[in-house]
Amino acid sequence: MQVSKTLPSIALAPEDDIADDGEDSVVARRLHDFFSDHGLPRHKHASQLAVILGLSRSGAFRKFQDASFSASDLQTLAQHFQVDISALLSAEPALAAPRIDGEVHDARVLIGILALSCKATLGAPLQSGEHCELVATQQGTEWLVQPFGAETSQGPRRRVLQLVVTPSQRALPRIAVLEDSRDLAANMKDAFEASGYRVELFGSAAELAERASAAPFDGYLMDWWLNGQTANQVLQSIRRAQPSVPMILTTGAIAAGYAGEADIVQVATALRIPVIEKPFRLALVISQLRQLLEQAQAIR
Repeated sequence: MQVSKTLPSIALAPEDDIADDGEDSVVARRLHDFFSDHGLPRHKHASQLAVILGLSRSGAFRKFQDASFSASDLQTLAQHFQVDISALLSAEPALAAPRIDGEVHDARVLIGILALSCKATLGAPLQSGEHCELVATQQGTEWLVQPFGAETSQGPRRRVLQLVVTPSQRALPRIAVLEDSRDLAANMKDAFEASGYRVELFGSAAELAERASAAPFDGYLMDWWLNGQTANQVLQSIRRAQPSVPMILTTGAIAAGYAGEADIVQVATALRIPVIEKPFRLALVISQLRQLLEQAQAIR
């Protein structure tokens, strides 16, 4: 005798209400931990992920299922939760941070002469006789965070309860140095690399032209007089290929009688290249090239 069984029909819940328990992604597990720590029910995690990443609910649900998180996704999520990206990639759950009550503001924190963007959780203003290691003062429309003893503003000082800094990541600028004096070239390489640049040395204009054609540099420091020839041709070719790239021309040829001042002025004016006469101070050359690089970056 055969017994037929009729299975009951199952109505699926809306997509954002599905408890996506099947994923094995480390990132997905960490996200569930973070959402749960913030008091969000698990069946609403995909909906919240969609809001953070600007996705549809189905797109967010697929990310949980497929573990298809891009580097940009991870950066956005790390900033949202105010954690390092490594916390999203760790197989071990991070220890829950104590909840801090305060107002979160965009701010800048001074480290030496460097001002870094950050998120600052601010508490109540300091009263007379009170102390906090870090304090924030309002400067126009933004908050500036400094150590208690370094802050000189006369305005109200807010306690800094928590500070989250996400440093920007970038490749070091590549600088080409065209110089036929080996000792001077070596000194320039050491000085520029100590100041945060990558440097390639060239002893001939033809060698530099070939290299710059294959992999253009972020900046150029070039000597005018090289083994009986001027650098005019390579200056012209680089300026045509990179109309706004920072370039500095150095020369000792005028004082030595190898070149006319009018010729150098004509080329420098036409190609918009500052000229520095030898002997020069390396710190001043580095400072000038840094300013040119910052100006070029601001225009982009």
